[in-house]
Formats: sequence, C-alpha cells, structure tokens
Amino acid sequence: MVFAVLASNSITIGLAGSALAISAITGALSIGLSVGLSFLSASLFKQQAPKPEDVQVTTKNPTAPRVRHYGRTKMSGTLAFLESKNGAIYKVIATGTGQLDAIEEYYVDDRLVTLDGSGWVNSGGELNGQVRIRSRLGLPTETHYSEVTAEFPEWDSSHRGDGVSSIFVQQTGVRAEDFSETFPSGAHTLYRIVARTSKVYDPSTATTVWTDNAAAVIRDYIIHSDGMRLPSSLVNTTQAAAGWLTAYNRCTENVPLKAGGTEDSYRIWGSYALNERPADVLGRMLPAADARLVPTPDGGLTLDVGTWAEPTVVLDADAIVGFTELSRGRDVLTTANIIRATYTSPFHDYQATDADQWIDEDDVALRGEIVSDLAFNMSPSHGQTRRLMKLAAYRAKPNWIGSFSCNLKAMAAFGKRFVRITYPLFSIDEVFEIQDFRFDIGEGGILQGVTLQVASMPSVAYDWDAATEEGTEPISEETTVDRTIPLPTNFSFTVDRITVGTSLVPFGVLAFDAPPSVSLKVQGRYKLTSAGDTEWNTVSIAEGATEGQTAALSDGSEYEAQVRHVTITGRTGEWTDSEITTPVADTTAPGPVTGVGAVGGVGEVDLSWTSPNSANFSAVNIRRNTVNVEGSAALVHTEYGPASNSDAYTDAALAPATYYYWLKARNGSGVESASVATGAVVVT
Repeated sequence: MVFAVLASNSITIGLAGSALAISAITGALSIGLSVGLSFLSASLFKQQAPKPEDVQVTTKNPTAPRVRHYGRTKMSGTLAFLESKNGAIYKVIATGTGQLDAIEEYYVDDRLVTLDGSGWVNSGGELNGQVRIRSRLGLPTETHYSEVTAEFPEWDSSHRGDGVSSIFVQQTGVRAEDFSETFPSGAHTLYRIVARTSKVYDPSTATTVWTDNAAAVIRDYIIHSDGMRLPSSLVNTTQAAAGWLTAYNRCTENVPLKAGGTEDSYRIWGSYALNERPADVLGRMLPAADARLVPTPDGGLTLDVGTWAEPTVVLDADAIVGFTELSRGRDVLTTANIIRATYTSPFHDYQATDADQWIDEDDVALRGEIVSDLAFNMSPSHGQTRRLMKLAAYRAKPNWIGSFSCNLKAMAAFGKRFVRITYPLFSIDEVFEIQDFRFDIGEGGILQGVTLQVASMPSVAYDWDAATEEGTEPISEETTVDRTIPLPTNFSFTVDRITVGTSLVPFGVLAFDAPPSVSLKVQGRYKLTSAGDTEWNTVSIAEGATEGQTAALSDGSEYEAQVRHVTITGRTGEWTDSEITTPVADTTAPGPVTGVGAVGGVGEVDLSWTSPNSANFSAVNIRRNTVNVEGSAALVHTEYGPASNSDAYTDAALAPATYYYWLKARNGSGVESASVATGAVVVT
C-alpha cells in the first residue's frame, strides 16, 4: 500500500530551485507520476461486509476461515467436535481466534439462560438440568474439556484449542414426548454467547485491556499478527503515537443522547474473517468512526478521527495554479437526498438493523427521492450511526467539489483533513475536506506541485443536536415469547354405560372444547385414584374430536382423568388438573323391601323382611341409630340374597337401649331403594 512505500522506501523531499527533488530507493519516478494519498479516505476500501449475524450461526466446515472479534459480539462458531452417546449430544464449538475478555450471556436458540457452578442450565423451564455449557476464553495455553474426555477418551488432554475461544455443550437425552418441547431444533439447537471480545492496547493508559474505542480497535487491527500485520514501529513513532492518543481521546468524547445521558463518540463492535482482504476490513472500521489513516512526517502512521476544526492552512490564488472538474455540487449519479444505513443493534439480537433514514425534505420535494444506501455495521449505536449519516448527507451534497492544482505552497495541507480555499474567480471562500492528495512529479523526479481533490464541508455538518437529529431508534424486537401451550378448556370426566349380555358395563367419557388452533390436538389419560395405582392409561382421541372414551371401568372404583394439548411437531402442553368420578354401572334402584319386622330381646334385635321382586336386586343395607334420625344412622350389615325372598338378620351384642333401624334394597352398583323404618325397638 502507499503508506508502506512512503515509510520503507524513505522518499527524501529536498528543495531544488523552485521544485523539490525526490529520490527513492526503489528507483526513479517517471514523468507525470503522482503518488496518490487516496488511502487517507475510507472511499478507497471496497466494502464487502459480512453481516454481524453471520457469526451467530453454527457451521460444520473442516476448512472454515478463522474469525476474530472486537467490542461486544454475539457469536456461535464452527463445530470442532460433534458426537452422541447414550442419547446425549456432545459439541465443542470454536467461537473465534484469540482471547476473549469475558463471556456475559449464554443463549440456547433464542432463550437467554443462566448456569450453575457446574455449567448446567438453571434458569427455569424445560431446559433445567438438560443442557450443560462450559466455555474457554482462548488463552495462549488452554485447557481441554474433561467432560468430553470422560465420554470420548480419544479427545485427550492435547485437544486444548490454544488461542481459540470455545464452548462445550452437553445436550442430554429426554423422553420422546418431551424432546420437541425441550429441544425444538433437535440436534441443530443453536448455542450462542455474548462476549466482551479482544483486548487491545489503550494508548491513554499504555495497558492492554478490553475496550471498544474505535481508535484502539483500528490500531490493534493494523499491527496484529491475525490482522493487517504492519510493523508496530509504524504506529509507535513519536508523531504517530501522539496522533493515536488524540484519536483515542476523540473517540471517548461524550455525545449527548436523545433519551438522556451520553455515549462515547465512536465505538466499534464486529468481526472479521482472517481470509478477508485488509482493505475490506478497514473499509468497515474506518467509516464507523469517520476515520482515516494518515502518514506522519517522522515515517509513522496514525489515525485522524473526524471532528470539526477551523483549518490552519489557507490556499488562495497565489497557491492555486489551476482546477479540473470543479462544479457546484455532485452530479445526479453521485448525489443523494436520502441516506439509508444499517448498524449493529444490541437490542435487535446484535444483527444489522436499519437506522432511521436521514432525509433532506426540501431537496426531496424539489427533485424527488435520491437514495444512498450505506452500511455502518461496525457501529453499535443508533446515535453514532445517525451522526455518520449526517456527515454522509453533507458529503453527498457538497456546495463545491473538484480538484485544484497547486504549487508547493499546498504542501502545507499534506496530512490535513480540512483546508480553507479562497478563489475569487468563483467567489469561493469556504472550508473543504481533502479527499485525495497527489504529488505532481516532473522529469527527473522533480516535485512540481500537488493536486487536491476536495469537497466543501461546513462546520454545521459536525454540529449535533440529539433531540432533533438522533431520530427514532427502531423498536426493539426483544420480546418475551410465550411458548406455553394452552390448557384444554371445559374439560369434564363423566361415566356412560354399555350393555354386555345382561349386564351394564361403565366407561369414562373425557369431554373438552375443540383446540384453539388446528395445529393442536388433544391427548387424554386416566387411572385409579388409589395410592398404589400410578400407571396412567392412554385415551385414544381422534383428530378434531371433542371427546374420548376409556376402556371398561370397575364399578364403584374412583378414577381420575386429565387432558393436554400437543402440537403437530410433538411439543406437549401441561396436563389439566384431574377430574375425578366413580363409575356406576346400574343407576336404577330396585324396589323397597316389604314385610319389615323388628323384635327386641336381651342384648339383640331380630330383623325380618321380604326382598323386592326386582331383577336388579342384589342385597339389603341395614342401618341403625339410637335416635330416630336416619341421616346419622350407621350401616351395620349388608345382607345378600335373591329377589322375592323372605330373609332375616339378628343384630347382637347390643347394650340395653332403644334402637331405630332402616332397611334399603340395593342393586349390584350400590344404588339403593327408598328406606323402610322399623320404628323404636327396645333392647334389655
């Protein structure tokens, strides 16, 4: 690149008459050669930017490019290990190259989870105890995952992943009916982390720490062994180091926010693949901070972060010898009155998000919409992005634009961002932003002058009123997703009967409302309520039906039943509370007993009766009380026998007292007839 040539070839600039003589180690420069400084402008770098969300997917690729991260990033990565054993799935995911500062959040699919001391999810819900996550920050010498080694000995202690951040996941086996609820994505469940990523050099403290300061990030990238790999000496010359510190401090300047408070002026969050061209990576970084790389007179390279300052260099008619392509603003192909841009929003899952458009309403009314689409995907703030969009709007519609050919007086503008140009021929007297700076070389390598490509840039472009200019940030899509499957409504558990031969057989009927969605179906189950019975029986329910039937139930035994919804993918809802019923096969009472007699004696009562002539008669229930109240009478005996039969029972071992009896015929299901009373009976 040009700055490397300037630094390593030691171009000497010396005065030779009215021109400068330039000699370079690499050889003489030919006539008409101009050494461009277009690297000063971010426009040099073609933006082929991957989106922020591209690092949030898990890939299985043995030759996937390594990825490095800056700032705060949400990421997954490349599968380094994937096996299953005893129904469980084991994964190791390499999330990036280099050491992370700290992992702040863990996600299973879109669910934010917390972990206990052993790495098991403990944030509630169906994932509790079903997922285990361990992590490695990517230290120069790392530690292998012993949890993998315990199950797969071939993954031994040498599998450390030195210098690679990673996460280990153990996804346990669950019951088939619960699998789709717990792991709706199955083996492809997505595991992601939010982390403070690479530590970088902080020129304000001369320490290596985590910071998202744009200047510190860019400095790290251009000299890092996994970045641009320029020699560190290039950024450590006296003048270069001073420039980096100035740039760092500019990036920490407090900028007011519309909602109150402030933010640092320029930060960088994002990732790059190690197989990307450095120009493409810088093409994302520099625009995110309105920054440009600048050579220093002492052979270094520093950063200029955009901020307004009245130029110290003024070029007038004595310095300007000509001009080309000078025009009032840009042509229709390069101008714009609507700036659209994307940025990385932490409130939108760390994905590329549309910022509020910057619109020149007056110009739109005059000429119609002329749109420019930009990507500031390493900007993590809507406010920062809107400030960049404002600058882009002024650059898209400058008052003047063109190239000025100047004599050597214009050398004073070398390395500057702004210059004031006064040119009476066109009544020009305003500040211009230097977009390109070229040396004009004559025969013999003689520097004859310079050419500046410039566009006017007023100070108001750098003014900022958050209340009126920050715009409206997109509404956060972060919502609490209710994954609950609704309970069936109006559930009841009743008994019906069928005749088998000459007997009535009871069965249960589970009834409920139709599901609220066609994607839901109903499952039912029932069992005896007795403590020893824990086995549930399934009720078959046809799709679209609003009831289901049990098998034959035991007459007089208590049962409970429940229902739930199930999705078409197999996710199951909660069971309803149990409905309880006791089936009765025969609900028709037999006729009452007749001919009831009761004779008291010494310590006993002799009872007699005739059973009814009813086909469903089964027995007689005999109740006794010491007062003439049937409601509190106790059942003392059940006498079984045939219908239309004279029968008797002696109630013995009684204390002397007056007793009252009531006799009721009953059927096989225990349904009783009307009672017949004996009246008072005296026992001596």
